[in-house]
Amino acid sequence: MRRVFADAAKFPLMALDAAGQEGRALLFFHKSYWDNKKLIRENGELKSGLLEVEELQKENARLRALLDLRQKLDYETIPASVIGRDFGVFRSYLVLDQGRAAGIKTYSPVMTSAGLVGKVLETGQFSCKVILLNDPDLAVPAKDARSGEQGLVSGSLDGRCKLRFLDVNSDVTEGDLIVTSGLNMTYPAGIPIGRVKMVGTESSGLSKFAVIDPVLNLSCLDEVLIVTSFKHD
Repeated sequence: MRRVFADAAKFPLMALDAAGQEGRALLFFHKSYWDNKKLIRENGELKSGLLEVEELQKENARLRALLDLRQKLDYETIPASVIGRDFGVFRSYLVLDQGRAAGIKTYSPVMTSAGLVGKVLETGQFSCKVILLNDPDLAVPAKDARSGEQGLVSGSLDGRCKLRFLDVNSDVTEGDLIVTSGLNMTYPAGIPIGRVKMVGTESSGLSKFAVIDPVLNLSCLDEVLIVTSFKHD
């Protein structure tokens, strides 16, 4: 009988032990759940911090490139930040944070360390509006940096540019770099514009044209330089 009662007493003890284990498991699961939530939050904060640091590094690199470029140029420039875009029916314009108060004038060229952006179209007291290189209404005297062949660059609605009015026997080939020619006083000579994508002949057969991919992604600009005057003026 003692053996029977002893065996019978084991079952409640076993049940209590199992319940205790389940309770501890639930508590451990609860603690692990909130620890995991905390780790996820901290991981997100670390990733956000790393992204901010990376963005600051990129911004510093862009600003250093602009500063180095300003020191090398033989004309005066003012740095400006892109603060907005003015979207038209078929095209868009940049809005910069510099205006007449900083000496910005209409038709001033706008560039970066990589190449030409466009020119100032309108000026306010503390901001200005810039027409972009790939706008059909913009025309820039340009030349082939390799061969010296000259023409006029203007934009198109597909975002590319064309070098027009080339001689029918001109030496312009795919991959050539097109730069400003400096034939007028609006754009200084030697600013990169784009690379030749293809060369074709006008329908009249009297001249050639070259389709150009701009060296800049004009939709992803943050900082630019506005040319205010030539140092030799």
